[in-house]
Amino acid sequence: MKQITSASPWSNAEAFYRDRDHRTQIEVPNLRSYCSVPVEIHVDPSAAEDATLQRAVIVACNLTARWARNIRVVVPNVSLVGPLRYGADKSLSHRIAREMRNADPFGDFEIGEHYRASLRRDPLRLWIGAGDLRGASELDYVVDAAGWSVIGQRAVRWKNISRTQATAPAAALAGAIGAADLFKRAIGHPPARWFSEFNWCTWDNNFSNDPLHLPFVPAAPESVDTGNILLAGVGAVGSALIYILGLMPLTGRFTVLDIDCVETSNLNRSPLFSADDAAAGRRKTSVAKRFLGSLGIQTDVLDGSWAEHSESLSRAGLDAWISLTNEHAAWAQVPFQLPPVVLHGTTTSGWGAGFGRHIPRKEDCTACRMPRPFAEFRGPCAEGNINTEQAPPLRASLPFLSSVSAALIATELLKLDMGVQSPGNSISVDFLFGLRSVVSTFYGANPHCPGCRMAALPLWVERGGKSRYAKLSAA
Repeated sequence: MKQITSASPWSNAEAFYRDRDHRTQIEVPNLRSYCSVPVEIHVDPSAAEDATLQRAVIVACNLTARWARNIRVVVPNVSLVGPLRYGADKSLSHRIAREMRNADPFGDFEIGEHYRASLRRDPLRLWIGAGDLRGASELDYVVDAAGWSVIGQRAVRWKNISRTQATAPAAALAGAIGAADLFKRAIGHPPARWFSEFNWCTWDNNFSNDPLHLPFVPAAPESVDTGNILLAGVGAVGSALIYILGLMPLTGRFTVLDIDCVETSNLNRSPLFSADDAAAGRRKTSVAKRFLGSLGIQTDVLDGSWAEHSESLSRAGLDAWISLTNEHAAWAQVPFQLPPVVLHGTTTSGWGAGFGRHIPRKEDCTACRMPRPFAEFRGPCAEGNINTEQAPPLRASLPFLSSVSAALIATELLKLDMGVQSPGNSISVDFLFGLRSVVSTFYGANPHCPGCRMAALPLWVERGGKSRYAKLSAA
């Protein structure tokens, strides 16, 4: 697993890990003492051909390989379900192996369908789906998804759920949370900070501790039509969003905007970028276009900054903007370009992730909700002051946070395609002390905000007001 196709900028494994893990080590002192802890990821053999489990395990293995260097995956030899057959991948184990190699060409990875007792003591175990939990310890964690719900519980207390098809974002979110639990245990968080029993329904962001309670909600969509989307920012969250959307049948058209090339440190957080991308220094927009193109999605590329292209984009007749860049106070400027529906996602320099939606004329805008460049987003602006002691602030320093935020954006795209929207337009979670709650808040349009008032202008109808979601702004 040590071969990459481009000329390698890393003389050895140590050089690769030094570059890749730099930002995570800022958050987690002495990370190197934990990255070699043996990890095992087990897939429920009785449901391994289920699309939900396949999505969850692909994400969990991909994200875990971006920090752990000693991983064993126990997975049956089954074929990939249709939407997950990417490139030459035909079997589930083949896709898992390829993505883990892409994340870390130097890792000690083993993928097989038969369990062998670990040669090392006390491996950290994650179970995707319950299956046969004989031999599981009280420390092992299980994640699963059903419908719009993501479910987690310690293995010794697991209660079997009704297996129903989950949305692709819910399955991806389950995989990301599973990877997060492994990470928290590996770095030595005390058990009181681990994930406990939870049921997170992403339909309405209702959060409970009853894994058996599956609310009555619409059936999970099998595909999504995003419409004509602007993705401004193909960094940690943006690239994770593209990856998650690629886990289901996808139609639409994308315009992707970014100024950067893939660096080694990006591999720590993005499930889309590969070591080969970093070695070649490919543009993030090029990687995004290649991936979306493989899904049959027409993609336009804009290399450069938001300031260079914002005026022309405001006239482009897009259906929604996914705004993931805040360079030069971009979030404060977005409403003045008279956009259609705006979605955003972000992470904090600690353990938080968030999502926001902005429907012109009905909801607040990014100018009145989001901070200015000197402050870092940490959830709804009403929750308190922003800690700015760390400069410059880090936006995605932990391996799983960007995928959590991206899964929330992808969930909202599903709902918009269905003609509905979440009751809350600001969602935030904090993983530092485990997933204790989901904060869902609604912010209406602010008549005192200049950005919100822009949507009331007649000119807005000629720009953002012609999108497929314009009816959401109607009185």
